[in-house]
Amino acid sequence: MSYVSSSDGSMSYLPSTEEVVNAYVELRDRMIAFLRSLPEEAASIVVPHCPDWTVQETVSHMVGVPEAILSGDLDGVASDAWTQRQVENHRGDSLKDLADAWEKNSEQFLTVLPMIPKAAMTQLVFDVASHEHDVRHAVGQPGARDSLSVSVGVRFMKHAAESRGDLDVEKIDQWTASEFDVFRSVAGRRSAEQIAAEGIEVEFVQKLLRPMPISIPDVSIPE
Repeated sequence: MSYVSSSDGSMSYLPSTEEVVNAYVELRDRMIAFLRSLPEEAASIVVPHCPDWTVQETVSHMVGVPEAILSGDLDGVASDAWTQRQVENHRGDSLKDLADAWEKNSEQFLTVLPMIPKAAMTQLVFDVASHEHDVRHAVGQPGARDSLSVSVGVRFMKHAAESRGDLDVEKIDQWTASEFDVFRSVAGRRSAEQIAAEGIEVEFVQKLLRPMPISIPDVSIPE
């Protein structure tokens, strides 16, 4: 694990800007190709990890985040209302339409992404990577579990833990679970039963997620 110094001189788990940008580009290009490979009927599948959304709605959010940043639509950023605007902006779009929209502004967004504060851009990758695997699970096509975006996502949550005074971030490195299972556990995609079965400390994850808009689900969703 490499470290970078934060502005206050403390050690940080945040990856370099280059790593975050590379993780996002790889994820974006992978998902664009993936969306174009799916049959259109997959759009209406409900996403078990985000049961209020279908595949089409989940992808609309993924596509809508860079659009919102580029257009300056940051009112209520990360709130339910903000993400729902992204869903509504693409209401009725096909999966191919969404892939095309994501590709259309990809180069323009890459001029902006490196200028976003590092913690925020790392959180963006954490969010989009979470939804990549939500969608892959929904359509029964797992993959990219050892991707750079998964690693960046874990490091974002390590940074979040490190920023807290009540958590020992080094405990995360002691867990024997795969990086993917750590990622899904700290992203609110694993039940307490699943977390414990992976040898991950449930109480630690509960404390980590408590101030966040994600939580440990009550029902196990096997992946």
